[in-house]
Amino acid sequence: MSQIQLHKIDLNLLSTYEALIEEGSVAGAADRLHLTASAVSHALGRMRTQFNDPLFVRVGGKMQPTPRALLLADEIAPILRNLRRALEPTETFDPTTTNRVFRIALHSSPAFMARVTAEIAVAAPGVMVDWVRIKPTNQNERVGGRIDLLHVGGRAHLVDGIQSVDLAPRTFFSFVRQGHPAARNWSADTAARYRYLQVAVEDTGGTPIEKEHRMLDRPRTLGGKVHDFPLTGPVLEQTDLITTQPGFAMYETWKRYDLQVLEPVAAPKDFPMRFAWSARNATDPANTWLRETVTAAYRDHEADVTAEMDAAAVRLGA
Repeated sequence: MSQIQLHKIDLNLLSTYEALIEEGSVAGAADRLHLTASAVSHALGRMRTQFNDPLFVRVGGKMQPTPRALLLADEIAPILRNLRRALEPTETFDPTTTNRVFRIALHSSPAFMARVTAEIAVAAPGVMVDWVRIKPTNQNERVGGRIDLLHVGGRAHLVDGIQSVDLAPRTFFSFVRQGHPAARNWSADTAARYRYLQVAVEDTGGTPIEKEHRMLDRPRTLGGKVHDFPLTGPVLEQTDLITTQPGFAMYETWKRYDLQVLEPVAAPKDFPMRFAWSARNATDPANTWLRETVTAAYRDHEADVTAEMDAAAVRLGA
């Protein structure tokens, strides 16, 4: 018994077959499908050839299905239902009713995380936000898997299949403990007399701050290194070290340890930030909503933090 070659079957014939089974006549099927009776008859002829069976025979003025036709009907009906379901337009995402879990990856920033979580709780009360900390070395692999949105800084390369949106460049400030002698006469010469604390989130051996100081021919003397922004607080509190970091990343530490904020001697003027996501989620309504919500909150938070720190900063030469 020869097998039917699926690649030669026209899917339109299946919908014609369904109409013939349910309407019981060529004319009825033609009306339902908005075709001519001749077109339906031609389609029936093609099906008879492909299935090697008459499929429908005229009995008492009506088209009656053969046993093979009835067997096919039981198999074809669920196939057509599944096809229609698969090809229907995707349902719109409703944040007020969803209970989806979103996973967002970024380096520690409690105030921003709290802001986003609070805003989402109001707009989408059933949503759970899972904040994930990941290593920069595997960020591209993770965003292609179970991470919905990834915050990435600098000019890090993103692999193919990852899309991103640019954010406003970060604003940098310098930080010291309260009562630090440098704050009384803050200048480039004063800053040069003190050692610096480096935050090496990515262990690459240097940061954009070092590059800016070298360009000004004011290399810094490194006095310590930590690997996350919150760790700067206790170190600065107990030493005369100075650190220059993005205000966004230092906001909680600045508040918690009552640090003095200073206008930086040198800082990157264009340190790009991005949110990235897998290209496979680019048109997903839920992921689109998440990107828009988090990006808007980020821009507002960055502006608020920058304004507050700028107002409190000791100016160079002051």
